[in-house]
Amino acid sequence: MENASVFISHGSDTEVLAEELARDLRGQGMEPWIDSERLHAGQPWREELEHALDKAGWVVILVRPDSPVTPWQQFEWSAVLARVWTDPEKRLLPVVFGKNDPPPFLRSWRAVVVDYNEPGCQVSSWTRRVVDALRTSRGEAARDADLQSREERRQRLDEISRAAEELRQRQPGEPPSPPLLEAR
Repeated sequence: MENASVFISHGSDTEVLAEELARDLRGQGMEPWIDSERLHAGQPWREELEHALDKAGWVVILVRPDSPVTPWQQFEWSAVLARVWTDPEKRLLPVVFGKNDPPPFLRSWRAVVVDYNEPGCQVSSWTRRVVDALRTSRGEAARDADLQSREERRQRLDEISRAAEELRQRQPGEPPSPPLLEAR
């Protein structure tokens, strides 16, 4: 997870939280992208945002379900969903502040829910939960890839076993045919 690029999407009501998360991600060796640090006056924001989304392996959306959605957020969230749906390597992690359900477009993903009314809820505890979720999910992706690799090896072993069985069933004295090699 070292040097993982994490795009942080937030509204004006979660900007301070986004900055806290960015600071903690840097402390864990990750590379956060947050608009308040990366976008400057006179800069073509749409191109910069899309470039950052393309580069990111992770997108973290900080949201308060009862907050009004701005046109900026609508554009950003549409761009995020387009990237996540078309790139199987890109991961999305919603972080919901409060006890409400996440907005409908985020309900397909398991969210980190942060309730400041919980005893002991501090900045370091919720940001640590986000970092842990990022690490755990990436580990699951690696395990999924490993399972796929194992499945491919199992299928190849089954093919070899079938070919060996066919050879055993041949009449004695009949020379075996050379195996057909397939390009892989």
